[in-house]
Amino acid sequence: MGDQQEQNETTVLGRRAFLGAIGAGVLAARLANAEAAVSDEPAWSFAVVADPHLREDRQGEPTGVAKFQQVLARLEALRPRPEFALLLGDIHPEKLAPLLPEIAVPLRPVMGNHEGAPQRKQLRELFPEEFAGRDYYAFTHRECLFLGLCTATPTDHIGHFESEFITPGTGQCAWLEAQLAAGQRHRHCFLFGHIPPERLCRPDGMCLAQNDARFLHALVRQHPPTALFFGHRHAAISFDFGGAPLYGVRSCNWNFNKEPTGFLHVLLGGPKPEVRFVAAAEG
Repeated sequence: MGDQQEQNETTVLGRRAFLGAIGAGVLAARLANAEAAVSDEPAWSFAVVADPHLREDRQGEPTGVAKFQQVLARLEALRPRPEFALLLGDIHPEKLAPLLPEIAVPLRPVMGNHEGAPQRKQLRELFPEEFAGRDYYAFTHRECLFLGLCTATPTDHIGHFESEFITPGTGQCAWLEAQLAAGQRHRHCFLFGHIPPERLCRPDGMCLAQNDARFLHALVRQHPPTALFFGHRHAAISFDFGGAPLYGVRSCNWNFNKEPTGFLHVLLGGPKPEVRFVAAAEG
């Protein structure tokens, strides 16, 4: 009797193990299929270009315009070709306007601290669908949300979200909070602007004001975007910010400490974006 009971229990345990193995196999297969479905999506990309300073010509070097044209040629030759380029401020739109007819890759600009009131007005007029009369905006592309921030005011190297020099002067904080909450329903959410926060939200003469940085940090922790992109500092200064990667993008005109000029190429199609630096000059 005891031997028969032990044999029955062994049979039951064997069946459970067998069924468990089948269940684990089915789950693994489903996960593999899901990963394969993600990886099989056609790859696409966008570029992130910072601080072209188009009217700034440095002695013994090509003009700011010539350097920017070199960058445009480089990004148009990339594969997959960027479907648009985020342009992170300090643009000098009076120099950009004559170039627009020859630029094949759509641009998505934001204001820099080199953009005074006349230049901001000109940028809004050059890109009316993006700005729609104000200095910050959102757009969607391939189920991804992009938030173009205005963190810069004319001539001030410290960043702000609200100012009499930003159009409109107030309201960007509430707008950003609502947009980031909505961003959780998208495949990816990206923030881009000119002046970045300091890594630990400390006071810094080349970063967002401390309270603005703390506000942004709290929002990022509450509604994590996929990534944030900022220019202004003319150096590659990247770090984790509130649980999201923040990329400080080099200028495509000149950088401190002789860092190479160039831009970022962001590839999507897999589970996570792949961010690559592309030098402005080949070699």
